[in-house]
Amino acid sequence: MKNPPPDLTVWLAETTTVTPLGQKAKSTNPPKPSEYPSQLAPELTESQKQAQQRAIRGWNHTNPIPITHNTANLIAGHTPGMDKNILKQLSQGELRPTAVLDLHGLGEGDAWLELMDFLHEAIRQDHRTCLIIHGKGTGYGPHKNMGVIKFQMATWLAGHPQTLAFHTAQPFDGGTGAIYVYLKQPL
Repeated sequence: MKNPPPDLTVWLAETTTVTPLGQKAKSTNPPKPSEYPSQLAPELTESQKQAQQRAIRGWNHTNPIPITHNTANLIAGHTPGMDKNILKQLSQGELRPTAVLDLHGLGEGDAWLELMDFLHEAIRQDHRTCLIIHGKGTGYGPHKNMGVIKFQMATWLAGHPQTLAFHTAQPFDGGTGAIYVYLKQPL
């Protein structure tokens, strides 16, 4: 007969000293279901539901624009054939943002919804260049030197069908904690 595995031997040795709980240990008054803390997320407000629907409709799963850089120091991407002068102006902060979104203090899901809603409104109001402040953070990315929102930013922007280009902001606009976004003109 084979010897039992070492962990089984340890388990059996430990359980020999255990005494079963008596009847007194059982609860005679278990809490009513209403006394349990709620495990469900709070109900979304109507405006949150509308923002979520706009975000889902606006997401481009099939044809995202190419991401050229996604590091702690540089996040960038643009549609193929994009005018090089516009890309240069965007990267140098010469195309001044006309709308700004600050995502500080938001979790990943809320930040995504806020970003999608912001981009929807920016396009509706004919803002071509926007500044998104995502912060720096740590713990994510290939070297764990990016925050979760910063790490996701390139993917989120590349997947939005109205995004033409994006590039890490210049120091005077937030540097590596922010990003410029260049949007398509509304139809």
